[in-house]
Parts: sequence; C-alpha cells; structure tokens
Amino acid sequence: MSSIWWVVIEEQGGAGDARGWSVAEAERYPDRESAEDEAYLLAKQHRPPRPWSPQGRTVLRVAGGYLVLIKGKTDTYQFRVSLGEEIR
Repeated sequence: MSSIWWVVIEEQGGAGDARGWSVAEAERYPDRESAEDEAYLLAKQHRPPRPWSPQGRTVLRVAGGYLVLIKGKTDTYQFRVSLGEEIR
C-alpha cells in the first residue's frame, strides 16, 4: 500500500501581537520523494503576502520540513513548509 504525502504551507499573518498562523496552501503528492522535492522548492521560492519589501530569506531545515525567515524593511516574517503522511 502506497502512502499519500502532503506539503503544507503555514504563513504568519497579522501585525504586532495579533500575528497568527494559518494554512496558506496544501497539496497532495503520490510519494515522499516528490513531496520533499516540492517542499524544498517552496521553501526557496514561495512568496508570501508579507513582508511587502523582502530584504532577505533564511531557510532552515527543521524536523518535518522547513522554517523560512523573510526579513522585511521593518520586521521579520516567517512561514513553514511541512511534510506529512496521510493516515488512513
């Protein structure tokens, strides 16, 4: 039985103390290798709505995916790219 893998992007939204996390995108993949490849590309290339003027990007490999820090003019925003195996 083959597993279905998901790549999920969670983005930080809001401002100041009102920042929160939400799922921005989720996509299924037929195998782990395809999901891992896509997660890596998204960590390098995904453009979240914030910050408006990105100054730099730091990609960290963490358990289950990537944490991406994007430096803006006035603040740093984050998003996560996570891999997950669908349980049936």
